[in-house]
Amino acid sequence: MTKEKTTHMPRWAESIMKKHGISEPPPAGVVPDWLRAEVEKTPLWYIIREAKEVRHAHPYLLVEELRKQPTQWREIIGTLAPAIGAVADAIVARGTREIIFTGCGSAFFTAMHGEFVVERLAGIRCRAVESFELLRYFPDVDPAHTVVVAHSGTGGSIETRDALQEARNRGCLTVAIVNTPGSPLEGLAQHSLCYETAQGCGPCISVISTRILMQTLLGFELGRRLGRDPARISTLHSQIERCAEIGEAFLNTQEASVRSLAERHKDTASFFLVGTGPNYFSAREGTLKIEEESICVSKAYRPGDFHHDVISILGPTNCTIAIAGNEATNPRIADCLDVACAAESGTIAVVFDGNDSIASHAEQVIRLESGIDELLTPIPLTLVFQLFGYYRGVARGFNPDALRTDYWPNAKAWITAFPIGTH
Repeated sequence: MTKEKTTHMPRWAESIMKKHGISEPPPAGVVPDWLRAEVEKTPLWYIIREAKEVRHAHPYLLVEELRKQPTQWREIIGTLAPAIGAVADAIVARGTREIIFTGCGSAFFTAMHGEFVVERLAGIRCRAVESFELLRYFPDVDPAHTVVVAHSGTGGSIETRDALQEARNRGCLTVAIVNTPGSPLEGLAQHSLCYETAQGCGPCISVISTRILMQTLLGFELGRRLGRDPARISTLHSQIERCAEIGEAFLNTQEASVRSLAERHKDTASFFLVGTGPNYFSAREGTLKIEEESICVSKAYRPGDFHHDVISILGPTNCTIAIAGNEATNPRIADCLDVACAAESGTIAVVFDGNDSIASHAEQVIRLESGIDELLTPIPLTLVFQLFGYYRGVARGFNPDALRTDYWPNAKAWITAFPIGTH
């Protein structure tokens, strides 16, 4: 794969090129004057997302994307069961012994979620491999019994497309989980799951929670077909709609307090997120949302790594945010908060009602309602860091819709990283 390879021209690029009478996209590394002129009129990310409007103050489009997610979760649960069941049937019919989940950026974090959650639901060995690494260092697998599941919101990321094509060339069964109907990734895959979010602008928001929900439901269906602990899967499935209730309650009752907390940490230089089990995904994805929406550096750790990796850089200029785990893991997560406090770092605990033993170890607490198993908590937890990052960005004077592409050097960097047709 090279950046020069262009196999799909997004609508936004076709529209601008047509406007300027251009038939071929510029080569990699070249930003022509006509493209710069468009980007200086409208921030690049509004163009890429084909946003209906550009906003310059709160409420930005992003917060609207954020608030509609619980409704989307209900729609997926109510409408996608046949499609999810069909994909599960194909995977089981294959005699699958291994599933490789892949993606880039947030899509790689959703792949990590699949590795943890689907393996525990289905009893099939799973692993997550970032798309470029999968393409260039494809593991030694038994293709006849291997499935590769590729994540992408747009279905257009060149690394993921090429990795899935490589998997198919090798004889693996290929599945796409996307949020854009008719995307190139769907065209490459033998099977697909798609829920269209039509996200208006901003970094990946609804595309994340909707795909991990579809992925969890796929795990349920695989587990059922393979006879994995039917009572537990039935219990989990009965709880899945509770995720939407928890999400709505959080947005309805906690948005003001999260905004206040974000404003309090407006000048914090960096954030360290701690998560374990399925919520290591939440920590990884959470750091990216804080970075993209409020423009700072964040890092994610598992509890065991935290003490070995972070002590030397803890201090008053940063903040440690820990996500509650379970009865066995919470004592070590509380240790992370105690260590951060000893180093005079700010501390925040994210907890569920009834699972709040780490709350007393933090200066501030973000709370969600209870009623779901730990395997399901990543779904509503996506809202927490999206909302925190959003309001911190607003407080710092950034536009969370734009991924800083309202600043020309960052827009140029984006075009350099992702030449037209590669993302």
